[in-house]
Amino acid sequence: MNRIIKIALSVSLPVAVLLCPLNGQNWQRPESLPDIPDTPPRTWILKDQQNAFRDYCTIGEGKAFFQNIKKGFDEKYLETPFPEEPESFGDSDPRKRTSAKTDAWRKAQDTSNLVAGIASTATIIWRVTGEEVYLKKSRDFLLKVTDWDPEGTTGIEYNDETNFRLLRLLPEVYDQIREEFTEAERQKIVTMFQVRGSLSFQHILDKRTGLLVRNSLLIEPSSHPVRFMPMMGLMGLALWDDIPEAKDWFAFAYRFYQDQFPPWGGDDGGWAEGMAYWRGVIEHVGFQDGLLLIKDPEAYSQPFWKNTFYFPVYFQTPWRATAFGDIPVAGVIGMEPGIYDAVNHAARIFNDGYLRSYADLYMDSRPLPEEDMEFKLWRKYPTPVEYLLRDFLVHDYPLPEALPLSELPQSKYFQDIGWVAMHSNLGAPDEDIFLQFKSSPYGSYSHSHADQNAFILSAYGEPLAINSGYREYHRSPHHKGHTRQTLSKNALLINKEGQPVQDKNAKGEITGFVDDASMVWVRGDATTAYRGNSKLAVVELAQRDILMLGKRFFVIRDQVNLSEPGNIQWLLHSVEPPALLSDENIVEINKGGSWLTTQLWAVENTLSYEVSSEFAVPVTAKYIPKGYKPQSHMTASTETPASAFTIYSLLWPSLKQGDTKWHIVDAKRDFVVLKSNDGKETMIDFSGDKPVFSQ
Repeated sequence: MNRIIKIALSVSLPVAVLLCPLNGQNWQRPESLPDIPDTPPRTWILKDQQNAFRDYCTIGEGKAFFQNIKKGFDEKYLETPFPEEPESFGDSDPRKRTSAKTDAWRKAQDTSNLVAGIASTATIIWRVTGEEVYLKKSRDFLLKVTDWDPEGTTGIEYNDETNFRLLRLLPEVYDQIREEFTEAERQKIVTMFQVRGSLSFQHILDKRTGLLVRNSLLIEPSSHPVRFMPMMGLMGLALWDDIPEAKDWFAFAYRFYQDQFPPWGGDDGGWAEGMAYWRGVIEHVGFQDGLLLIKDPEAYSQPFWKNTFYFPVYFQTPWRATAFGDIPVAGVIGMEPGIYDAVNHAARIFNDGYLRSYADLYMDSRPLPEEDMEFKLWRKYPTPVEYLLRDFLVHDYPLPEALPLSELPQSKYFQDIGWVAMHSNLGAPDEDIFLQFKSSPYGSYSHSHADQNAFILSAYGEPLAINSGYREYHRSPHHKGHTRQTLSKNALLINKEGQPVQDKNAKGEITGFVDDASMVWVRGDATTAYRGNSKLAVVELAQRDILMLGKRFFVIRDQVNLSEPGNIQWLLHSVEPPALLSDENIVEINKGGSWLTTQLWAVENTLSYEVSSEFAVPVTAKYIPKGYKPQSHMTASTETPASAFTIYSLLWPSLKQGDTKWHIVDAKRDFVVLKSNDGKETMIDFSGDKPVFSQ
């Protein structure tokens, strides 16, 4: 790979200069760029805003938040010495990462985060108070980090997260205090940014980020370089006059957000990697905020931005629960402080009272950013001062009046990623029945799992049918051998085999969706995903229908056709062990006083049941004391080999055991008959394009 890094400082390049080859294509800086402020600083706090920011933090609505930041910083970080450069932990290839290497990898990230966090916090405190002790702290940390090897243990090729943690804040620190350095010091700092920035930009180009297509895996996105795009754009803005490459970094990011972002979703606002990685949108918000700061009309102008904050509204419970895709190490995610803040921020920008209502549901035990005195500058990002700056940016945007979420459609199909959410009472978590389903064109690529046609169900504030497994660290044996696999989902195995992992072609498709007064219905086709497993070439059809009836219960129909006889396994996972009433084909799950009663009916076949608390691959031993508890896995297997299978299931969530009001009393391949406790019968016919009801 050719790598050219220009070290000499020079004047700005003309706007339409050819930059560098993009995998055979020349990338040209676009002619049209926003109006950039004539003088620095161009990030965080503009020159004409400095008095207003000082007032905001001393006598305005940011006063309490700023005082908390200053108090926490004075107590914990003002005297913190500059740390040693992180040590090597050997081969850094993520595919070869062990538990011990992961610990070292995280420790190095923490060191970089600490450096950037201290420098940025000291800068903002100095900007408000004018006290030299904070300026000295910021100056010292920024100068000392220039001694670290940009191609060493904090370089982007060795540990991209350490490089990212430095560059996502330090250029803006320099932008705020640039006049406080000698010319020699400034040259040293700018040269460091030029080298690190050029290496980062080359890394992003090498990962073909410049060729990505919105809402598509045509060019396979690499997760981290996409997340680094706001870093590149804001670094370019902060260093606009300092190095010629800065304009290219900004322009590249600017075009990326106009024309290509996001590769993981589209105009509907979905994020195929799942809720945990949707949190990365918070980082991308930073670039939009940078545009908003300089009053560029393109800020938040794409349809994605208008819609993406509804992704957590529909798919993220306020309380912690399992979710699709890779999620934090403990296997659950809720409305965290960062998610709350991002949605509340969007509520102001878009004057959206529904987003305000969702944010008001916050119930996490962790404090909100303005109240957080834990102050983990070494680990958390965004840091407290980033939240403060974000609040200042929109402080003159009024927080809209809350509007009831009950006014919104209670179900939502995110067509861009193939996800469906069904709710009974959106906005009332303790009363809501919530099922999420996916059959996605993104397959099991990146942070997605082998989970086409899988569902997750919670009710009354409790997780009932869960995604099973943990992620102690990325690519741990348990993560690879259990959590990513179809066997950990509420899905089907065919001949005890699932869908391929880490495969963009192992995809599903939503082939039908209806939300009307009679039902919410979705149909997913996962045939392609199963056939991606070389042992499942016999699969001719793998289709699942899910109906939500009366916003109260669910009927699921699974169809599998094979070219030769085989068997299928119907999977259901839970936190607590289920009770089996095998003679009645009923499974009962209880969690925290919430119940899920599931009745199964195999057409022209018989089911045998097995419950296990064992993972396919156990959790790494050292993580077990940290709360990685066993989970339960129920398998209902067909006993008679066949070439065609139809299994119906009725799922009844409740606050009381045994109060199921409807039951399956008859079923054939194309219809199922339900009977209520008061003797009413309803037939659901699946032979047409969508289910049809008759009495």
